[in-house]
Amino acid sequence: MEIFKEVYTRKVSGESFNYELEHTQGADVAWIARVYHDGVLKGSPYGTLTANVLSGPALEQYLRAYVEGMIEWGLDVAE
Repeated sequence: MEIFKEVYTRKVSGESFNYELEHTQGADVAWIARVYHDGVLKGSPYGTLTANVLSGPALEQYLRAYVEGMIEWGLDVAE
């Protein structure tokens, strides 16, 4: 399981969110993100990728973009 932490700022509102993303490697990738705003947990979006062919930086970039899109649009992330 790999874990990394990032900060994402919404483009529309300018609000900053910290998130921690955990994921597995391989053909079936499981992931979960814990998203915080001002130290308060606002959501824990999660999912799986099946028949995955990505690895290393490409997988990490894909998952980051997915989670940041969820933050931007408020999907599984409380206001």
